[in-house]
Amino acid sequence: MLDWIFEGIVNWISSIVSQMMDAVSGLFLQALGTDMTAMEEYFPFVAKAFTVIQYTAWAVLFLITVWQLFRVFGGPITEAENPWTLLARSSIFALLIGYARPIFMITLDIARAPYTALMDISMTAEDFTFAGVEEALSNGLTTIVAVVSVVGLLLLVILEISLGWNYFKLLLETVERYIVVGVLCYTSPLAFSIGASKTTAPVFKSWCRMVGSQLLLLVMNVWFLRGFNSSVGQYMGNGGALSTGQGSIFLWLFCALAFLKTAQKFDSYLAAMGLNVAQTGSSMGMELLMAARVISGVGGGARSAGSVFGKGGSTVTGTGAAASGFAAGFASKFKGNSYVRDAVVDGGIRMGAGGSVGFVGRAFGGMAARNGAALTGDSISSVASRSPNVSGSIAGDIADRSLGNYMPQLGGYQLKDTQISGGQISTVATSANGQSSNVEMYHAAQFDKPDGPHSVITASDGSQWYQMASGAGAGAFYDAPAFSGDISEAAQVAQAFPDAAEGTTLRTVGDGVIEASGADGSNSMWYNSAYYDEPDAPHTIMQSANGVDWYAMQQHAQTPEFESGAAAAMYNQAQFQEFMPGYEQQISSVDGSGRADGHFEVRHENGSGTMFFDTAQYAAPRGDYQVFEDARGGQWYAVRGEASVEHKPVYENGKPVYDGENVRSVSVETVRYKQTPARFAEPKPRKNFGSKPPRRKR
Repeated sequence: MLDWIFEGIVNWISSIVSQMMDAVSGLFLQALGTDMTAMEEYFPFVAKAFTVIQYTAWAVLFLITVWQLFRVFGGPITEAENPWTLLARSSIFALLIGYARPIFMITLDIARAPYTALMDISMTAEDFTFAGVEEALSNGLTTIVAVVSVVGLLLLVILEISLGWNYFKLLLETVERYIVVGVLCYTSPLAFSIGASKTTAPVFKSWCRMVGSQLLLLVMNVWFLRGFNSSVGQYMGNGGALSTGQGSIFLWLFCALAFLKTAQKFDSYLAAMGLNVAQTGSSMGMELLMAARVISGVGGGARSAGSVFGKGGSTVTGTGAAASGFAAGFASKFKGNSYVRDAVVDGGIRMGAGGSVGFVGRAFGGMAARNGAALTGDSISSVASRSPNVSGSIAGDIADRSLGNYMPQLGGYQLKDTQISGGQISTVATSANGQSSNVEMYHAAQFDKPDGPHSVITASDGSQWYQMASGAGAGAFYDAPAFSGDISEAAQVAQAFPDAAEGTTLRTVGDGVIEASGADGSNSMWYNSAYYDEPDAPHTIMQSANGVDWYAMQQHAQTPEFESGAAAAMYNQAQFQEFMPGYEQQISSVDGSGRADGHFEVRHENGSGTMFFDTAQYAAPRGDYQVFEDARGGQWYAVRGEASVEHKPVYENGKPVYDGENVRSVSVETVRYKQTPARFAEPKPRKNFGSKPPRRKR
């Protein structure tokens, strides 16, 4: 039992070290460049005080100049400088003090070129995470000593702590070197104040060498850190072996540690070459102290675990934090954290062992739950995928922080009020922009398909779930990716809409609205069923990959551009006969003024007429009508009209003309239609995203 506990402690320590290394990897190089952004934002006082430093520098320069001029009166015994040279140099350095900030900004710009070039070098070996280092070390040690033994476990802890501690020491050196550069920049006026006199000029020269050396160190930070990262990535890929067939885990580990040590001492090497560099970094004594603190912390954690086993869970003062950390890490790693699950599930069948072992395991599981442990996807699946009578339920903080492990699509949301039970999950999800949504999920194997808007999601265990959302941010759970209409997005279109015709391009034109263009030149609008009620106009259902229905509106029929005026009658007749070959009655004229609204009119020689209405835009008329198909495949309602005469008043200058007491009128031949079809309305937005929950299958 104690070996089992010790193995859990060692595995937890190894994972914590690798996770901490992974958390800070790449963070420092991106934030601490060759500009002073971090310096000014973390220490705003230095920017505010720069003016005071300038005035102080002018005062020091004035005092040095006055003192050197005073020495001129001493004659040869004082070895005074030439006063005119002194005054000229003082004037130049006074000007430099005034322009100190632009000068050091130019210097930083010079260093930015190599810094940026080193950062932009692409290395596939750097595509790794430190989270696999402890496993790789453990696998490598199996060829030398049994990992399950105490010796192997201790060796694993020592190796990883040594690697992680030296990596953190190098990161500390990186930050110290950046801070030294910042201090030199913001105190540069003081350096300029001592450059005018020959007596103090060597100090100014030393300052210049130090600035150059520190900027070199700043650039070398990138070289060393990226070099180490690529080494870890290379090791993870080939297990420390060389192309010659030689090498081993220990050779790589010693080389990596030596590389980190060299990076930490590089300032000392530059100093030995004669460059002026600031000595940074901690001593060997600090490293030994850190190792001792880590080992003592492990011992404290073991004593706390022993007290739980021996005294039924009594608390131990002084090492409570270590015990809590141990419980959280241990329970999260062991057996799919089944004991954590058993400790927080209300009802249901237990996954862990029974008896005294199960009791102790659930005690540790409860400690882990109270100290930040999260349930794995398998643990949640053991509740959510079962039937309600045996599943139990999970709620509270641990449900909020664990649900993303089971439902990957919720990973970027902050969750609260989460309830997990057999076949049903509910939560309140808040996105990064602060919009909240009530999300309900139903197991597809236990529930019928919902009648209302929903999406189909896949959980970490491969099961299918119906997801419905309501609230201000609900649209994000139904949206398709944003499209620009470019043909290069063909792969994304096919992935988002598997049933879309080949060659279809999409362009997002609004929330829940997409314009679809076909390879044949067709064009229609698609409306998301979560945003819009189902329209009355003709449409088909296009389903996206996430199971959301989209209303694909039938493309509107297109008419030719008929000309206006009596001279165009013959041209319009020919255009119409070619456009509507199935219409046999001879026509005398065409009125295409309403083509933009989906209708146009033809007149016959006997004075009657026919009005054509696009079936994609108009409902079927109530009376008599015919349906014609145009040459392009569009359908049209044809409504007949009788010849009629209409008396229209005569107007002059906007006023009616009277013949005595009656308004003058003229007779105009027209067509009278008994009825006209009603135009379809645009799809109406939904008033809310909510819908009725589906029925559970019997």
